[in-house]
Amino acid sequence: MPDKVRTTYLEITKDDPVSYSKDFMKRMNVLEIENDIYINFVFFAGVGLPWKWYSRLKWSISEWNDYFRKNNVKTFIGFSEKRLVGYYELMLNRKNDAEIKLFGLFPSMTGKGLGGVLLSHAIKSSFDHGAARIWLHTCSNDSEAALGNYLARGFRIFKEEEKPEDIPERNEVLKMISDFFNGYIIRNT
Repeated sequence: MPDKVRTTYLEITKDDPVSYSKDFMKRMNVLEIENDIYINFVFFAGVGLPWKWYSRLKWSISEWNDYFRKNNVKTFIGFSEKRLVGYYELMLNRKNDAEIKLFGLFPSMTGKGLGGVLLSHAIKSSFDHGAARIWLHTCSNDSEAALGNYLARGFRIFKEEEKPEDIPERNEVLKMISDFFNGYIIRNT
């Protein structure tokens, strides 16, 4: 049965004031990693399952390859005190726009004030890559803190919409995860 999901789109430009988290460059080490189907899948599932991120769980290996081949995607992972905090995917395009395609913390790292720190890195990284505008979206399934974090950093809402979204049952989600790993293993053995 479909859920009604409200999606909020936000943006910030290089001319807007940014409210970076205090000492964000010292509070977290963020590394750009090479895009990897397996690693990106694990991050997507590890960060997203509590928030009903299901869309990529059903992607085939070729869909993952197409995504990386057709888009200028950069993947970043954040560490704090030797603990993996979360990640984000940055998609750059030719119009000097950057989309923070995915952004989130692992469940054990939420509620510690680290979302603003990682988001500050994502904003800085986007501008460092030449973006004049950064945009992202969040939805009613995401953490209650997500929208507040984006607004606190200086993002502003430019569009909202509500649409039905099919939410798979638990067994369907587990099957999608199993299918990915089985496909990955078969392809790589």
